Amino acid sequence: MAIDKSSFVPPYYQLAQILERQIRLGEYRPGEALPSEAELSEKYGLSRMTVRRSLSQLARAGLIRTERGKGTFVSRPELDRAVFVMEEFHKEVAARGLTSSVRLLEARLVPAPERAAGKLQVPVGTKVLYIRRSLLAGGEPLAYDRKYLRYDRGRPILENELQYQALPDMVEKHAAALPVSSKMILQVTSLNDEEARALRVAPGSPAFLLEQVLLAGDGRPVGWGWCLYRGDRYQLTSVHTVI
Repeated sequence: MAIDKSSFVPPYYQLAQILERQIRLGEYRPGEALPSEAELSEKYGLSRMTVRRSLSQLARAGLIRTERGKGTFVSRPELDRAVFVMEEFHKEVAARGLTSSVRLLEARLVPAPERAAGKLQVPVGTKVLYIRRSLLAGGEPLAYDRKYLRYDRGRPILENELQYQALPDMVEKHAAALPVSSKMILQVTSLNDEEARALRVAPGSPAFLLEQVLLAGDGRPVGWGWCLYRGDRYQLTSVHTVI
């Protein structure tokens, strides 16, 4: 994509948009180096000062970072977060003085069932990565996690990453595009027999259900799943100020 120097849109802004699109579509992945200022200047026919201004704009947006003497690298984008996200689970458990762990129950390639195919916008039967995990505190299961991910055949499944990574990290590893935004829905449900066995409670017990969809820069869903949290171990608290 070339810079249109006859456009009313400033060249630095055009370049920033080009690079942002490439990042969001996964052409440059987190931790990967961007071309140098000199290379970008030559490729797009712009001055080094103009290129530097484009990169500064991307840095302010949190898409890239500069390491002195090394170059400019793609940053890991901040996704929507909630207290129920996996990283926060580990922090919360540690705050209670307990040891957290993740037990991998299943990880395999499966034909996408109808609901998962609809969420991921792929044909029914497309091969996707299906994962089931149990999140434990002090050896007691507090959450039951299930995910479907678009799968890139060029990236092997490693058990250790499935045991310790959260959904955004797994999608980044196994999907063809970088996840840049997240949509989450929280609701209350009751556990069926399978879910109750995983959480070691009685069937019909209450639970919080957190559904999460991860989207690539072009709006395409690249990961979908839901995690159940025991209702007898969690509560939802809202704090507001009365003026």
